[in-house]
Amino acid sequence: MRIATILDMRKLLILITLLIPLVVFGDRKKHKPLKLPISRWKEVKRMNPDSTVVSFSDTLFISFKKKDSFEYKNKNGFVYRGGYTIDEDSLLDFGTAKYYIRVKRPTTLVLTNPTGIFVMAFDSSDTAKAIILAKEEKYDTVTSIEQMIGHWTVYKREVKEQATGSIDNSVSINAVYITGPSTDGKQGFIFSGEDPKNDPSWYIKNLGVDGSLDCDGKNRRIIKVIKCQKGEMILEENEVRYYFKQFK
Repeated sequence: MRIATILDMRKLLILITLLIPLVVFGDRKKHKPLKLPISRWKEVKRMNPDSTVVSFSDTLFISFKKKDSFEYKNKNGFVYRGGYTIDEDSLLDFGTAKYYIRVKRPTTLVLTNPTGIFVMAFDSSDTAKAIILAKEEKYDTVTSIEQMIGHWTVYKREVKEQATGSIDNSVSINAVYITGPSTDGKQGFIFSGEDPKNDPSWYIKNLGVDGSLDCDGKNRRIIKVIKCQKGEMILEENEVRYYFKQFK
């Protein structure tokens, strides 16, 4: 009798051992990152956090594109581009803005943040228009980091078609603060979308003769300077182009 009991206990332990990996696997599968299909959305209704309907003129437009990328803008505003993520709590993170997804239907998307509730309708309109090529602007060569001094904020990102994977917001540049030559060897700082305002992940060592910023910190980065004139700065790194302005 005692031997049979011991054998039964051993069988039970073996069964538990086999089931544990299935439970762990099931939990991981439950939190698989959420993605949105390629689509375009237009804001049709806006409310305060207390659900009071408000009027608005800065209509929000959002496009979800391939490779987990996005493009969004407010009417007559800047166009923001980059990679997005959605966590298990349905927090949609654009890097420069965050919204909770409250409703997701084929023709309706409801987003919320601390400022309000945004009701989006699926945009199936024909946006094809005649493309007029603007005269290409000639960029002056940046020869000194002193030409770049200032606090610059990203207002648009562009990813080349051949780039693969989504943009990592812990690496994607959100702001650049260039101070110029200093005694500590740090001529500026670079902030990612996840950096606190007072704790940048990288600092700028110098502007090289090839027109690139040599940066160090969390890891080394070489960032090419494309333009810094007429109130706009353009930097490029690893198939991603960043457009900056100095906002007051």
